[in-house]
Amino acid sequence: MTTDQQTEFLANYRTLPAAQRLLVAERATPETRHKLQRVERQIAMDTSPGALAAVLTERREKQAAHLNLIDGAFKRIAAGEKLQVMLTMPPRHGKQVADSEPVLTTEGWKRHGELRVGDFVYAPTGKPVLVEWVSEPSNEKMRVTFSDGESVLVHPNHEWPVHDRSSGTWRTVETRYLATQKLHSGPRGRRGGRYRFQLPSTEPLQNPEADLPADPYTLGVWLGDGATGKASFCGTEVDVDHIAARVPYTLGARWVHPDTGVHYQYIKGLRAPLREAGVLDRKHIPQSYLVASERQRRDLLAGLVDTDGSLGRDGRIRFVSASEELARDVRDLARTLGYRANLGWRGPDVRERSIWGGHPLKGGSCWVTDWTPHDGLPQGTLPRKAVKHPAKTKRRIGFAKVEPAAPEPGRCIQVEGSLYLVGRAMIPTHNSQRASRWGPLWYLRRHPEHRVMIASYGADLADDHGRWVRDQLREYPSVLGIKLHAASHAANRFDLEQKRGSSVRGGMVTAGVGGGLTGKGFNLGIIDDPFKGHDDASSPAQRDRVWEWYRSVFFTRRAPGASIILINTRWHEDDLSGRLLAHEPHRWLQIDLPAIADRNDDPIGRTIGTPLWPEQYGAEELADTRESVGERIWYALYQQKPRPLEGGVWKWAWITGHRVDPKAWPGITPTRVVVAVDTAGGDSVRRDSAGNDEVGLVCAARDAEGHLYVLDDRSRNMGAETWGTEVCQLAIDRQADAIVIEKNFGGDMAAQIVRQAWSEMARDGDTNGMLMPAIIEVHAKQGKRLRAEPIAQLYKQGLVHHVGEHTELEGQLVTWIPGMDSPDRMDAAVHGLTELADPASLSTGSRPYSDQRLAGRR
Repeated sequence: MTTDQQTEFLANYRTLPAAQRLLVAERATPETRHKLQRVERQIAMDTSPGALAAVLTERREKQAAHLNLIDGAFKRIAAGEKLQVMLTMPPRHGKQVADSEPVLTTEGWKRHGELRVGDFVYAPTGKPVLVEWVSEPSNEKMRVTFSDGESVLVHPNHEWPVHDRSSGTWRTVETRYLATQKLHSGPRGRRGGRYRFQLPSTEPLQNPEADLPADPYTLGVWLGDGATGKASFCGTEVDVDHIAARVPYTLGARWVHPDTGVHYQYIKGLRAPLREAGVLDRKHIPQSYLVASERQRRDLLAGLVDTDGSLGRDGRIRFVSASEELARDVRDLARTLGYRANLGWRGPDVRERSIWGGHPLKGGSCWVTDWTPHDGLPQGTLPRKAVKHPAKTKRRIGFAKVEPAAPEPGRCIQVEGSLYLVGRAMIPTHNSQRASRWGPLWYLRRHPEHRVMIASYGADLADDHGRWVRDQLREYPSVLGIKLHAASHAANRFDLEQKRGSSVRGGMVTAGVGGGLTGKGFNLGIIDDPFKGHDDASSPAQRDRVWEWYRSVFFTRRAPGASIILINTRWHEDDLSGRLLAHEPHRWLQIDLPAIADRNDDPIGRTIGTPLWPEQYGAEELADTRESVGERIWYALYQQKPRPLEGGVWKWAWITGHRVDPKAWPGITPTRVVVAVDTAGGDSVRRDSAGNDEVGLVCAARDAEGHLYVLDDRSRNMGAETWGTEVCQLAIDRQADAIVIEKNFGGDMAAQIVRQAWSEMARDGDTNGMLMPAIIEVHAKQGKRLRAEPIAQLYKQGLVHHVGEHTELEGQLVTWIPGMDSPDRMDAAVHGLTELADPASLSTGSRPYSDQRLAGRR
C-alpha cells in the first residue's frame, strides 16, 4: 500500500461507525492495527475536552456528570454554535497534602492543615499566591521522598508537575503513577546515575521590604560568630575589620584574646534589637526574616557566610554550625532565595588541618548546610569567599522514592494559578482546571485557525492558563496535530503554525481583567474569575471597573460568531454575572452547579440535597465544609448564591435600629409570651459530635400596642431527651402562655415530648405551680419566603425589637435569602412572631394581606 493509499485508507476509517471500525481492526495486519490504534486515539481526543484529557493523562483525569456538562458546552461551540455560557460551580476537587506538612506563608511557616482562605503561600515563581479554598480532611497515605532527602505525605491522587527525562517532556502525573515507575537509573550518587522524574526549579521569593528589629547583615554576622548572650562577634583581625566597616551600628570596644589572637568586637545599641528579635540566648533565624524582601534575605545570608561560611573548590557554599536549629534555618533561608540547599551532620574530624576538628562543642561534630549559587550572585562580602566559577545550570530535585505510609489527615487547598510550594524543601505541587485549560486546548485542536482569549482578575493567573496550554502544545505536537509557531511562543501570547492551505493563523492571548487587549480579537473568549475574592467583589468601584472593562474592552474584541464562557464564583449579587443576568438574561446559557442540589430543575438531574460529585465529596463532608467556612462563604463559593452583606430578606438596620436594652425590659408589660421550637427535622440539620440535631428555641413577647419582642435564643444541639426539658424551662423562666411547635417533621411526637417533660418537672416541683402553657402545633403549609417575608416587613416597620443581642439568630436572619434552607433559629423566631402578630391590626404592606398568612398559616 502506497503512502497516499494509506492516508486515504485511514481517512476513510475515521468516517466509519464504531462497530465497523472494530471489524476492520480485527482483520488488519499487526502493523496496520498499530496505526489504527493511533487513529482511535485521535477519534477519542476529538470527542470532547474530557476525552482529550483522559488520553493525554493516561486516564488519570477524572470525569463526572458535571464535567460532561462543561464538555457539552465546548462541543456546541466547536460545532459552530454561537454561545454565551455562564459557568458557576464550587471549588475544584483537588488532591490533598497531609496536615502536618510545613508550608511557608507570607506570615512564616505554617502546617498545611492550618492554612485558611485568605492566607498567602508561594508559587514557584516566588510570588505570593492567595489560598482561595480549603477542603475538608481525608486520609493521606503515600510518602514521597526527594533526591535532597526531604519528603512529604500526600494522597495517592496528588498531582505533580514533572520533567520526564526518559521522554524529555514536562508532564502532570499522580503520586499513584509514580509509585509504579522506576524512579532512578544507573549508580546512585555517582556519575551516570540520574532520577527520571524531576520537579520545576523555583525562583527567589518576592516580598516587600520588612520592618525588622535588627539590621539583617549584622544579625547574620552575630548568628554566625556572635556571643550568644552579648552584642559582640569575633574573627580574625582582617575579617573583623572588613565586617565592622559594613555594620550600620556604632562600634564598641575590641578585645584580642592573648592566647588565640581572635578579635572580639562589641557593637553598641545591638543588644536591644537582638532581644526584640528573640534571638538572645537562642540563636535562630526569626520567621519575619524568612519572609522579608529578597535584598534583606541576601544581606542576612551574607552575614552568615562572612562568619561561619566557606567556599569549596567545587563552588559550593558550606555553612557550619554546632546548632542544628540554626543550620536548618540557614538551609530554609537559602531555599527562599531559589537555591537547592541540603543539610547534613558531620561527625568529629580530627585531621590536623580540619577547620572544625578542634571545635570544643560536640567533640568537633557539626551540622553543615551547603548549596551551589547557580545564579553567580555573591553569597558573602569577604573577597576570599567570592564565587569565582558559578554553576551554569541549576540542578533540579528528583523523585527518589514513593511508598505507602501510615494514614494521616490531610487537606487540599486551591490557590491562584495552579502551583504552590509545600514542605521545608518548598516543593512545587499542583491543582488543575477543566474549563480554563483542557477546554481551550481541545478547541484549538479542533479549530487551529481560531484565536482564544483568556482573561482573569490577575494577569499572572491568566498567564498560567496560557503557559499550561502552550506547554501541552510543546509536549504533544504530533499527538495533537497542531504546533506552535517557531517565532511566537510567549506564555501570554502565542501563535500556531498555519495549516496547509489556510491563510489564517490561530493562537491564544491572555490578560488580566481591567487591562488592555490590543491586537487580534477572539473566536472563543474565556473570563475565569473576574474578581479576586470577597473583598474585591464587595467594592462597588471594582465591580464598576470590571463591568466597564467587559463592555468596552473584552466584548468589543469578538470576531464574527464568537462565543464567550464566563467562569465566575458568585461572591456578590451585583458581580459580573449578576449584571449580565440583569441586563441580558436571554443571551446566556447558565450552567449553575451548586455543591448541593437545591432545586428540582438541576442541570444534571440531581434530586434536591444530592452532592455534585458524591464520589469525591459526600453529603456529610460537605456539611462539615459548610460549618467550617460559614454561611456566607458556603452560599457564595459552594452554592453560587451570593447574599447581600447588608442583609437579604432582613436588613441589619432593621434589627440594630430598634434594639431594646435588657435593662429597659422590666418597664414593658407583655400581653402575651410564647416559646417557639423548631425540632430540626427538615432540610437544615446540624449535628454535634454526639450526633444530636440543632434545635431552634426562641422566646418572644407582644405588648398592648402590638410591638413584638425577641427575648431569648436558647437554640443549640440537643437530643430528644434534652430539648423538651429546655423548652419547658424557658417557658417557666419567661412565664409563657403558649408553646409553638412545628409539627411537619415531628408530628404529634414533638408535642408529646413537651407534655411529658412538663409532667416530670411538675412532679419534681420545678414548675412552681405554674399552669402548663397551651401547645400550639403549626404546620408549614406555605413556602419559606411566604412565611418569612411578612415577619421581615414587621421588622422593617420597626415593630419587632430584639431585647439585647442574639448574635447567631441575627446572623441567620440577615444572611438568609429565598431559595436557601431556612436555619433552625430563624424558623423558630418566625413561628413565634407569627403567632403573636395580629393581622387585624397590623399592616405588613400597603394593605393587609388578603390570604391571612399571619393567622396561623405558616
